[in-house]
Amino acid sequence: MEFSKRSLVIFGLGWLTSLLLVGFVAGYYYMEYQNLLGKLRRYEGCIMRVNICIDYGEWNKTVVWYNNTIVLLGCDLLSATKRVAVINHTFHPSIGASFVDAINNVWNTGNKYWMWYRWTGRGWEYGPVGADLYILSPNETVMWRYEIPKYPQR
Repeated sequence: MEFSKRSLVIFGLGWLTSLLLVGFVAGYYYMEYQNLLGKLRRYEGCIMRVNICIDYGEWNKTVVWYNNTIVLLGCDLLSATKRVAVINHTFHPSIGASFVDAINNVWNTGNKYWMWYRWTGRGWEYGPVGADLYILSPNETVMWRYEIPKYPQR
């Protein structure tokens, strides 16, 4: 197997061109990454990070975590959840809050509903109000669980 000098030159130029192209693409994405980091630092006072869990429990036993989800300060739980999942909800004027009908196309059926919890020093607690009325705190951890509700005894 013998290569001509011309074939080797063309092969070498092809490799060189490929390496240059890869270098330019890597450089472009590095610059974009640095630009986004700069924007993130600039808006750090206006944003917060929260942890959102979606537990499909009774449906398929899958649990998905969205840690360090970036949301605006003062964001409610429903809006934050919309950043990581597809939410279907109905606003009920009589109670002044929204009721979540489905998350990621898993709909409330029969006696199974999407319930939300917040993590406290005592473990998981039911959400005290509708998700659109609950204002998240920085670094808070919340969970949506598809389940048959087990309301706490008072």
